[in-house]
Amino acid sequence: MIEYMETFKDWLKDFFKALIFFFILQTYVVQGFVIEGACMEPQLHTAEKIMVNKFVYHLWTPVVGEVIVFSFPLDPRKDFIKRVIGKSGDLLEIKNGFLYRNDRRVAESFVKEYVFGSYGPLRVPAGKVCVMGDNRNNSHDSRAWGFLDISQVKGRAEFKFWPPWSLGLIQSISE
Repeated sequence: MIEYMETFKDWLKDFFKALIFFFILQTYVVQGFVIEGACMEPQLHTAEKIMVNKFVYHLWTPVVGEVIVFSFPLDPRKDFIKRVIGKSGDLLEIKNGFLYRNDRRVAESFVKEYVFGSYGPLRVPAGKVCVMGDNRNNSHDSRAWGFLDISQVKGRAEFKFWPPWSLGLIQSISE
């Protein structure tokens, strides 16, 4: 009986060590998120599960083209996912269905339809980024609620892991 108690105590210690490791890992390194809505289609779809690198932005700031997860500025209890389309100092404008950054039209192969409406020109202030969904006509983003403070960024979306047939890296588009 004593042998079983010792085995149980060892198992319990290992379980709590693993639990602490898991919480540290999820808090500071990686975390899973579930996609809700169509704002990032065609790359990400509702109910897909992704892993987010939470450590990367402790080393540097988000780069234009990266897909990020952040606390929604109007309700920080909610998490949003969008693509960074402008960084501090960039002049942004949407006209005639296309995005312009610093007066140059941006080639965005992931935007699959004509973008309705206009935006800007607006300059991204220091400490902020501008984010938009890839499905621009179906996205509640910086055009509606303003620039995103970098402190609200939780991490960079790295890969999809569920469902299995959607497994793969999340494409960042470099400038």
